[in-house]
This record gives sequence, structure tokens and C-alpha cells, in this order.
Amino acid sequence: MFEGRTILTVALLIALAITGIGWAAAEFRPRNMETLPVGLKDWTEYFRGYQAYLDRRIFFSVVRTTSMLPTIGENDLVLWVKVDPGELRVGDIIIFQHPTLPDVDNVVHRIVEIQFDGSRYTFRTKGDNSSSPDRYYVPETNVHGLVIGVVYRDSLK
Repeated sequence: MFEGRTILTVALLIALAITGIGWAAAEFRPRNMETLPVGLKDWTEYFRGYQAYLDRRIFFSVVRTTSMLPTIGENDLVLWVKVDPGELRVGDIIIFQHPTLPDVDNVVHRIVEIQFDGSRYTFRTKGDNSSSPDRYYVPETNVHGLVIGVVYRDSLK
């Protein structure tokens, strides 16, 4: 009789644990947002890096420096698309040819300032691993595109 009670008690405790886990999973599951966060016109602005670029060719390049650590590491693969310079925003990560060193191509840095003189854009950039912005402005003609994703080197092993 004692074994029957023990088995029943254990079964009830297991059922209680399963119920508690199910409740916790439901309670902490991300909720569907009914409305957009303030200031956004559509969901593609919310998920900027994951916009449906299906109508554009997606390019890839290997990052050769640590200037974007911890966001992007050396030898990580960045995915990027060509965009109109007017689509770029402060905070976006771009890939470009260095404006003062013609042999340095495929630099990946974050936009920290945008200037528009009425006909052309220039972008001030900064590596996430740097304490100050780059000394140069990147002309729109040097911008290859907008980084939309990263394949981390560690994920390729």
C-alpha cells in the first residue's frame, strides 16, 4: 500500500511540474504586437535588417578586421544589398570602399552621421570597436550597400 501512495504522489508531482512548465512557457512566450512601435510606418522598418530584399541580389563579403567587434568579427561573412543612398539611416551598417585609401575595399562600419548637400550624400562612419568616428566622410559613390545579415565564423564550424 505504501508503494501505491508513493507512485501516486510521484505521478501527481510530475503532472504538477508539467503543468507549471506549460504555464511558464505560455506566460513568457513573446506576444504578438497588435500595433507598431511608436514612430514606425510599417513592420519592415521594425525588422530593418530582415526586410524582404527578394527583389534584390544579395551579395556577401568576408570581414578582414576587428573594427566592428563585438557585432561582427574578423573573418565573419556579411550579407549586403545595394540600396539607394537616401534609404540609409544613422545606425545602419554599410560596406564601402575607403575614400582616402583606394586599395582598401569592403570596409564595414556603422553610419553615425549623414550629410546631404542637396544632390549628394556623404556618410560619417565608425567601427563598433572604435571609441571615435572615422576621420573621413564616405561619399555615396563609395558605398557598395547595406549590411542586412552576418554569418558568424563560429557558426561555420
